[in-house]
Order: sequence, then structure tokens, then C-alpha cells
Amino acid sequence: MKLIFSKKPIFKLRTVIFIIISVIIIVIDTYSNFFVKIRYQTNNTMIPVYFFLNKPFFIYEKISKFFIKKNVILKNNKYLFSKILQQNMKLFSLKEIEEENNHLRNILHLPVLKEKNSILAKIIPVILPRCKNEIFINKGSKDNVFLGTIVLNEQGVVGQVISTRKQSSQVLLICNKKFSLPVQLQNSDTKFIINGNGCTKPLKSEYISTDINLKKGDILVTSGLDEQYPYGYPVGTITNVILDKEKNLNIAYIKPFIKMETIKYVLLLINSQ
Repeated sequence: MKLIFSKKPIFKLRTVIFIIISVIIIVIDTYSNFFVKIRYQTNNTMIPVYFFLNKPFFIYEKISKFFIKKNVILKNNKYLFSKILQQNMKLFSLKEIEEENNHLRNILHLPVLKEKNSILAKIIPVILPRCKNEIFINKGSKDNVFLGTIVLNEQGVVGQVISTRKQSSQVLLICNKKFSLPVQLQNSDTKFIINGNGCTKPLKSEYISTDINLKKGDILVTSGLDEQYPYGYPVGTITNVILDKEKNLNIAYIKPFIKMETIKYVLLLINSQ
């Protein structure tokens, strides 16, 4: 069914009217400030609306920047922490090397080096040692290390070799209960024998005559009576003297100069068999 009145002429008329109005507005805008004022007022009126409409985007942008910045800071912190950790590891390694050099320097300057043949040995770490009163070293029979070889370090007497293999040896520490050593007071000729008492306890010397004047703080050195240990080498300090009333004898307790837990290098007197 066809429409009685067609809309096409009306549409054309509207188009023509809009074109005429547009031309009039362009002409007025070109030669007059009338529309400038209207635009200015319109913009002022719409600013709060623009601000309100842009607020969500502004908040989103702020939040995005915050998290991006936070991630960058976290990455930088992680990188810097890694660098600091690496530097600390290097410093720790340098300190270890410095300590080892000091140990070696002190050992190599021992007076016994001028009098006896000696070699330097390093302690072999043992994860589960069978006996804490013994240690293992990286020198053996191929290095002319035999049973009875004397073991020293820069602090004092360490012990004596009790077994050897081709490339390693076992050392009985001075604190072992099986160990005995002839000693004397540093400033006198008073001589006696001390024994190991376990590495968690001080060394011990029994059956000392009450006529011998011993006191706390006296320094003991090797006496050289056994012709194995060098004369005058430091052993330890007397920490206590107790009188055994039943036997009428003194018992002396001695703290050794060596620190078992810090031993890394030792000196072997290979000609003291």
C-alpha cells in the first residue's frame, strides 16, 4: 500500500533549511564575536562535567602508575639485594683468604722451622667424625709422614700422628685421653707430665708433689725430655690446682693454647720419629 503523502519533499526542505542556517552561522561567526562568547560560556559551564567524566580515568591512571612504580621499585630492590648479597659473599671469601694467609704466615715463621725439617699440612674436613679427639690431614707416607710425627701450629702443640696412608694421616689431639706430654713451667725447671682429658675439658696432670709450687696462670711449655717435641714450645696455662688430701698430691688443670675448632693448617716435624 502506497502512502498518500510522500515524505521526500519535506526531507529535502529540511536539508535546505539546515544548509541555510549553517551558512548564516558561519558568516556570523566569521564577522562577529557573538558565538565566541557563547562557546566560552558553554565551556565554563561544561568544565565540571568534563572533570567529573574524566575522574574515573584519572583515578585509573593514578592506580596504574602506582602499581607500575611499585613493581619497578620491587624489581630494583631485588636486584640491589642480589648485588649486596654477592658483595657480602665476596667480602666473606676475602676475609677467609685473609685469615688463612695469617695462619700460614704465623706457622711459617715458627722458630722450629730453622732447626728441624717440617712440612705444612691442611686439615681434612670430616662430616661425621668417629672421634672428636682426632683429626685428619692431607699429608701421608708419600710425604715422609710416619707414626709418631709431631704436629704443631702457631698457637701450640696440636698432637701426634697415630696412623698414615699414602695421601693422608690421622692425628691424635693433645686433648685425647690417650695423649701424654712432658712439660715444664716456663720460668723454672719444674717438670711433670700432663694428659688429655677430653676436648670438652681442660688438660690434667695428676700425682704432682705438694713441694712443687704451682699456681693459677702459670704457663707450661714442652720440656723436651722425650726428645720428640721441641723444647720450650707453648702448651697451655694452668687454670686450677687442687690438693688430693687422700694421696697428698696436687692435681693441676691446664687450658691448652690451641683452639681445636679453629685449626686449619698444621706443621709436621717429619724428622721427629
